Amino acid sequence: MKGTNDHKIILDLCGGTGAWSRPYKEAGYDVRLITLPEYDVRNYEPPKAVYGILAAPPCTEFSLAKNGSRRKRNFAEGLEIVNACLEIIWKIRLQCNLHFWALENPRGYLRQFFGKAPFCFEQWQFGDIGIKPTEIWGGF
Repeated sequence: MKGTNDHKIILDLCGGTGAWSRPYKEAGYDVRLITLPEYDVRNYEPPKAVYGILAAPPCTEFSLAKNGSRRKRNFAEGLEIVNACLEIIWKIRLQCNLHFWALENPRGYLRQFFGKAPFCFEQWQFGDIGIKPTEIWGGF
């Protein structure tokens, strides 16, 4: 028997294991995990009717933890993936009635490009043991 959410597409951009979109999958949504190595957001063509988008671009270049590293920070490289996620979000938003979108990244240098996020949390607030502050921007 089909559920009430099975026709609602959720894109999980750079979703890795799919942990962030798992509750949607469990609720019967049509979750599409767009992550390497199978999919690359830089050349992904999204479907026309998308209900929601979750984006979790890599934090490597924006992480405060990289401050002690010898490797020089490369914002342009990091922003290439962030921009690809935003292009998908904008394309879908212009094509259809996108109900929500959210882009997350650990608190760091990405806020220099987006400003302070409207929502920030730590994993322990949702039952995990982590304490890494994570920011979410979007329309949600």
